[in-house]
Amino acid sequence: MKQIWYELKSQPVISAVTVIGTALAMFLIMVVVMLHQVTVIDLAPETKRSRTLYMGRGILEGFGSNENVIQSNLSTAIAAELTESLEEAEATSIYCPYVSRALANTEGNPTFAADAKRVDDGFFRIIDLEFIAGKPFDRADIMSDLRKVVITESVARQAFASDGADVIGRTLLIDDVPQEVAGVVADVSPVTDVAYAQIWMPVSLTAPTWGNPNMGDMRTLIVPRPGRDESVKAEVNRRMAVINTRLAADSCTLSLAGAPYDHEHHKADEYPVTLPDVNKGRHMRWMLFGILLLIPAINLSSMTRSRLRRRVSEIGIRRAFGCTRGRIVADILAENFVITLAGGLLGLLLCIGFGALLFDAIYSTGRWTHYAMPSTLSAGALFDWTLGAYALLFCFILNLISTGVPALHASRIKPVEAINQKK
Repeated sequence: MKQIWYELKSQPVISAVTVIGTALAMFLIMVVVMLHQVTVIDLAPETKRSRTLYMGRGILEGFGSNENVIQSNLSTAIAAELTESLEEAEATSIYCPYVSRALANTEGNPTFAADAKRVDDGFFRIIDLEFIAGKPFDRADIMSDLRKVVITESVARQAFASDGADVIGRTLLIDDVPQEVAGVVADVSPVTDVAYAQIWMPVSLTAPTWGNPNMGDMRTLIVPRPGRDESVKAEVNRRMAVINTRLAADSCTLSLAGAPYDHEHHKADEYPVTLPDVNKGRHMRWMLFGILLLIPAINLSSMTRSRLRRRVSEIGIRRAFGCTRGRIVADILAENFVITLAGGLLGLLLCIGFGALLFDAIYSTGRWTHYAMPSTLSAGALFDWTLGAYALLFCFILNLISTGVPALHASRIKPVEAINQKK
């Protein structure tokens, strides 16, 4: 270890540049993976992402004399017909995916803007919102058209100067309509875009349609019982066939763009017309990872060669005193291991700093929407140490590739030639 430290101090500029290059490679890999991972892994409050099936994008096509084509989400009636009372499902939900800007206030207090979303009672059985006080509205509230809402703690503090149990049952004016607060939950990050809102309101059973009773603003969530995904899909397709038999009288047919499908397909395309292609995204990510590894590897290889050229005489003397080629290669790789470890740890620190300070500025949560809440996640939710270990392994591989060839070349120089060679 003393020998390694001595060699690093003897060439401080090259050593520093090598450490920084490794750190940047580590940082870039971690950031790219992080930005993707937060959209697909189980992440509170969307803790059932890996088990959830998504459905909602519909294409209504006419045939014969009817040449109209409508592409939108489903109407409440069609969404309910496809999902209600699914025997093989633990829970189903009908919700509007769009967040609307609502004006909220309490009597005598200033009005403020908040992000609102309409959901049904099943939404709270699939999305694990952390209730601080109260409870969600239920099916009876929706059927009775009772005006109950669930709000976040930040909205509660802004409206009532409290986020405790004393908020439950109080009246909140939302777009000048009085609503009773049923529950208060912890704030939600827009990264979990299905779950995200600041105010959750009951979905309207008579929601407007897009010029057709089959199309509207609704999407659905289905959590099948363990191992029953295919059974659920088969039942949904059977119900879809029944609907299309009915629609044939109007010379049209309705398709679901390959749904119901899993979370990865759901994130692959926001507005699919067929089953979303997840392979395209995977291939692009692997190409990006390859570039992030290849370019630093070339640069680090050049710096390693430069560092070893300055040590040719030293290597020749060691060879002359009986040091084996294997020992020389091992020493050079050990030195590189220390550099990689130092650079990797620095890269991890940069990544954690990025997550804390810049994640919200970089991460895009929607195509058009600018949410009221920042996208920042807690350090525990944002940073996966297993992922960090894999990224560090990638950097070890990168530096092994960039160092191995120059090390082998240096070990093969004849002792006499090495000693006589100028530095």
